[in-house]
Amino acid sequence: MPMAVEWLFPTPVLHTDLKPDPATAAAMEAELACFDRDVFGDQRFSDRNNLTGDLLGKAGLDQLHRSPAFQWLNQQLSRQVAHYLETLLGPEHGLEVHIQKAWPVVCSQQGGEVELHTHRNAQLSAVFYVATEAGNPSGELEFRAPDDYFSHVMAIPFSDAAVSGGVFAPQQHRLLVFPSDLRHRVTPYQGDSPRYSVSYDLAITTASGQGREMRVPHPMDWVPMSLFQSP
Repeated sequence: MPMAVEWLFPTPVLHTDLKPDPATAAAMEAELACFDRDVFGDQRFSDRNNLTGDLLGKAGLDQLHRSPAFQWLNQQLSRQVAHYLETLLGPEHGLEVHIQKAWPVVCSQQGGEVELHTHRNAQLSAVFYVATEAGNPSGELEFRAPDDYFSHVMAIPFSDAAVSGGVFAPQQHRLLVFPSDLRHRVTPYQGDSPRYSVSYDLAITTASGQGREMRVPHPMDWVPMSLFQSP
């Protein structure tokens, strides 16, 4: 009799190609080129094949969203995330999205990569490619399925368990939005110049004063425990 194996529970990943005007694109690229020059020029980091601003321990490198050069990108991200949530939850979802942090990422021209990881501090993450080499498919963003498919009875390799669409090519001015706990990495990049991108971590909460069960309340509704500590 006929049978079929269905892969259930797909993961929603938004991707779209944005079109910044030339001045905006140049301002974003100039800021990341400055980061590349100043930080890669530091002998402590000269042997790295990538630089990620949120890992370097320097104040402000995870606050790129506050830079005037990236206000256009913030606006575009806001529109796309709103569309993403409305597609998944409907227009009356009542949630708010907050930028936790945003940081520059530089992949060096020969072998730059980012190891497999997740962003457990956030609910949604995003990447925007500021500068890439035309026609260069290396340095893909690869998403991986969980390791625990039937882990109690058998081992299924990622290559067999992953659904199609797990790898996205790095296209200039492409934006991707995805769940932060989705494991991902950047495969080795090979190019004649460094590649620049920006990563965002986003938090999803209720609106202020609109707390609901199983939802994170708005930060305005939080109370720091330090207020109750004795002097």
